[in-house]
Amino acid sequence: MQMSSATIVQRGTSLQDGLRLSAAAAAGGGGGPVMVPHVSPLQDGLHQHQLSAAMASRSSPLQNGLRLWSNFAQNPMKMVTTPPSSSGLIRSRPCPCGDEQCYVRTDGDIEDTAVVPIGSVDLSHPIGMLRTPSEGARPMDLTPRVGQVFRSDDDAQEFYTSFARQNGFSIRRERSKGNQGHPLGIYKRELVCHRAGFAAPRKSVEVERQRNKKSSRCKCEARMIIKKDIKSGGPRWVVVQFSNEHNHKLLDNEEVRHLPAYRNISVADQERILILSKAGCTVSLIMRMLELEKGLKSGQLPFIERDLRNFLQSSRSVDRENDGTELLKSCKVMKDKDMDFSYEYTMDEHHKLEHIAWSYGDSIRAYSLFGDAVVFDTTCRLDSYDIHIGVWFGMDNHGNTTFFGCVLLRDEKPSSFQWALQAFLRIMNARPPQTILTDIDMGLREAIANELPETKHVFSIWHVMSKLSSWFFLPLGSQYEKFKSAFQRLYDLEAADEFDHEWDQMVIEFGLVSDRHISLLFSQRAFWALSYLREFFLARMTTVRHSKSISSFFKGFLNSRTRLKDFIERVASAADSGNQAGEEATVRQKYQTINMKTCMPIEEHASTILTHYAFNMLQNEIVMSTQYALFDLANGNSLVRHHMKMDGGRFVSWIPSDEEVLCSCKMFETSGILCRHAIRMLTLRNCFNLPDKYLPLRWRRESSLFRKTNYSSETGKTNRVVHSNPSRRCWSMNRL
Repeated sequence: MQMSSATIVQRGTSLQDGLRLSAAAAAGGGGGPVMVPHVSPLQDGLHQHQLSAAMASRSSPLQNGLRLWSNFAQNPMKMVTTPPSSSGLIRSRPCPCGDEQCYVRTDGDIEDTAVVPIGSVDLSHPIGMLRTPSEGARPMDLTPRVGQVFRSDDDAQEFYTSFARQNGFSIRRERSKGNQGHPLGIYKRELVCHRAGFAAPRKSVEVERQRNKKSSRCKCEARMIIKKDIKSGGPRWVVVQFSNEHNHKLLDNEEVRHLPAYRNISVADQERILILSKAGCTVSLIMRMLELEKGLKSGQLPFIERDLRNFLQSSRSVDRENDGTELLKSCKVMKDKDMDFSYEYTMDEHHKLEHIAWSYGDSIRAYSLFGDAVVFDTTCRLDSYDIHIGVWFGMDNHGNTTFFGCVLLRDEKPSSFQWALQAFLRIMNARPPQTILTDIDMGLREAIANELPETKHVFSIWHVMSKLSSWFFLPLGSQYEKFKSAFQRLYDLEAADEFDHEWDQMVIEFGLVSDRHISLLFSQRAFWALSYLREFFLARMTTVRHSKSISSFFKGFLNSRTRLKDFIERVASAADSGNQAGEEATVRQKYQTINMKTCMPIEEHASTILTHYAFNMLQNEIVMSTQYALFDLANGNSLVRHHMKMDGGRFVSWIPSDEEVLCSCKMFETSGILCRHAIRMLTLRNCFNLPDKYLPLRWRRESSLFRKTNYSSETGKTNRVVHSNPSRRCWSMNRL
């Protein structure tokens, strides 16, 4: 069936219209284009969420179409949100509200969420892009230029890719300098036009057996060269050369989208394709269904039938029976390479691999230093194997995300989560974390309560924020952005009673009194609202920057074609790549000069003890403390208030005998960094050095875990040796 115009489904369309459309789709043609009345994007969105529910059981395409339209006609407001995906990983998360047909988006909303705990400052603003809390990233300058700075080489490549697509060509990585053994890792990359260089000579003389395909390369000189800069406080990538001189014709917008670099199947579409394929739909019918769902004309999808066939072929080549065995063999091989590598697994009643958890020697050592606060991300599923993935992360003393361990589970039952937590504790020498941050999952909450009774369980705020659009965008419509701003303001409140009062007002204002999702959030507020969490250490892992780092970890080693047998090596590569940032930071702090911003002895003292990341946070508090005034109160406490404000402030108490300072904002308890209010109290009490308890080990330079690269003249190989200080446990942070 050829669609000559966009087909958009209107809420309330009759079942007869659905029958006619389904019959035409199943027949594959003969009836011409099917037209349904055009409506608003909001009404169209109601239709888009029905597809996955309609294809739940295997049946004919016609039967599926009938069920789809019948369900929609009977209850157009009943929606099933198709779970989106990430890098071939299906972000399939049943809604914690308990409705089996309710799915939530756990990917994508993080990008435009700006949730930062009180008293913290994100000092790593991406210079190449500008973002505000109310809008997505928008380019500051659409054209690359020499001297432009990016946070990472991936950011630079993404920027250049966007520029290339707008200008009618695509890019590829050409040459790189550096390697994993180099102290700086990869320190230079050359990104070129896809037509750069020249065609390589054929390796085979049997030309008649090869396709007579002419190479598109024509020695184009358009390129962008970026180089790593580590002299200005953090790893940055700078554009050192840029040329946009092409020796070939550039493509228009319609032509450029057919280039292989831009012909891709999004991870959200991948899941729909697999569902439709399992329901018995042909490739051509799947293409038509996706066009219908998106309201596109025929041929406007960002991929062609050949791409879809290749994707389905790669998905069908999975060997579920033998890949589990191969994965266990990979674990044994890894154990031979790394004696500290540890893994545990279970077998089902058919002697097939059921669950498996593992960690590497470096990761176990990192956990001994930075395992006080842990993120357990369970939001991904490898759809080709129907396996759920859980990954444990932490944050090192340089502010970098560090990998602790990984687990593959056959299901998400509380018993499976309990096994995963038990295995993780055994691998980590029975040392439970102080705090564990997870997605909102009632089964996981039950497992943590049973297996980690002394650990504070927290629902990550960036997981909460990522669900808001799925839950409230349609009910609120144009009021959604205002609601999200109000929600974030409530999250930042300091007192629990104030939070409860303001919450009731917000619910009434937006008409959400009877909404089950808003009721769920309030009932679980002790797990995510900052006012209920200020006494628990979070290691600053609630920031958007940290959530993006975790997302990039998954993108670094998994895609739709990842095989189970390759998991161990791929995760090891991703973990090693992530640890490289910590290595670079450790090397940098040896020769970087720290700029003092005040004449306060506290600042100079802390600069010699803390890592640059931790010191920058503390330095910001020291600078801000000079703007605050202190007022002694009758009860021995003090009120610290900004000099421009006549009300409010924080209550601070100082106990000289114990060298203890306590502030009502509890920033130190949450982040391990002393707040400006407490610093103001100490400076006015003639304290020239911070007490040791307020310079916790987990943020000190001496707690660094990094590799040193040594070259062996005997073997001619580079040996990577891990240096750490496991005897110095910075676990309790002098018990916050």
